[in-house]
Amino acid sequence: MDLILQEVMDKFEIFILILVRMAGLFLMSPVFGRQNVPAYSKVGLSLFLSYMVLSNRFLSTGIEIQTPYVFGILIVREVLVGFVMGYVTTLIFSAIWTAGQLIDTQIGFGIVSVIDPQNSIQVPLMGNFKNILALLAFFVLDGHRTLIELIFGSYELIPLGEGFITNELSSLIFRLFSDSFLLALKIALPVFAITFISEVAFGILVRVIPQMNIFIVGIPVKIFIGLVTIMIFIPLYIGSLNGVYNEMFSNIGSSLWRMVAK
Repeated sequence: MDLILQEVMDKFEIFILILVRMAGLFLMSPVFGRQNVPAYSKVGLSLFLSYMVLSNRFLSTGIEIQTPYVFGILIVREVLVGFVMGYVTTLIFSAIWTAGQLIDTQIGFGIVSVIDPQNSIQVPLMGNFKNILALLAFFVLDGHRTLIELIFGSYELIPLGEGFITNELSSLIFRLFSDSFLLALKIALPVFAITFISEVAFGILVRVIPQMNIFIVGIPVKIFIGLVTIMIFIPLYIGSLNGVYNEMFSNIGSSLWRMVAK
């Protein structure tokens, strides 16, 4: 233990720079940064992983910290690197929330919400359900391990203090932001299609049987059809998450490449 503390104290500035990049990911990522995860667990894991990076003999530490002003700039750069990685992760889970909101609106659950402990806000019922499935699939597919490997590799790709916000990175972030809405539509598309067909069928019934009260009959039937559709497409949804996460990890790597000064 004394040897570990001595090593950290000898390279204290380097350790702080490593830690703030790690903390940036943990704060922004919806996987590691959830509020229902104890704070001491997140802090302890951040410190442990930071020390593992510090003890890596291949870590490039050839930086000079001459003034507190320079040290502050380096800290901001490191936080941005962690935030970019966490933001790309957040976009995927935000798309799932959006898809859940669209599904709830279609099947009649638009006024039903639950509390999200991550952001302390009300979220759609189906969005919460699909988000829980997505988190379970993320851990089953070892996504957490891949994310940790990416943050470890980022220290070799982007040496400490050399992360920059470039025009290429800004363009990529805007593209990923727009792609997240497209992903939400893809997730909600099966329910959209089935509810559209049901509405067409109800429209025909109203023309054939004008005395039928569509509001009393239609809403329960739409809820039933929507829930059945969701249950049928759950295996397809879970199976597609593997490709979604692989693309997410690829986008994180692309973002890191674009933060390297050319």
